[in-house]
Amino acid sequence: MADNSAGQTITTTNDQSTGGAASGKIVFDSTAITTTDYVRVECGFQPRRILWLNLTDRISVDWFEGMTASQNLKTVAAGTRTLDTTANAVVVDSKGFRILQDATLGAIAASKTCIWFANP
Repeated sequence: MADNSAGQTITTTNDQSTGGAASGKIVFDSTAITTTDYVRVECGFQPRRILWLNLTDRISVDWFEGMTASQNLKTVAAGTRTLDTTANAVVVDSKGFRILQDATLGAIAASKTCIWFANP
């Protein structure tokens, strides 16, 4: 598993040391995406819920504790909600999470703006 940090502007919108929920914004430039790499988000805790929004394409990925790394609820611009089973799309650890840069998942793409929210 490789983390891709090229071509990203990452903004965290709150104090990560409080132990509460965390959120942030990532803007990807046109060279940011490397297939099968991950975007690493450190929120300072192991999330129990993650909401990832690709604002540009209006795609959202919801992950809840109890789901595997290969399960998430994906919502596309038309409003269709499906159980996505892209392998290892959302990987959680003690300091944060990773989102897979995968065309099938569609949560991350070049020249896109994404926001995220995580609950401990």
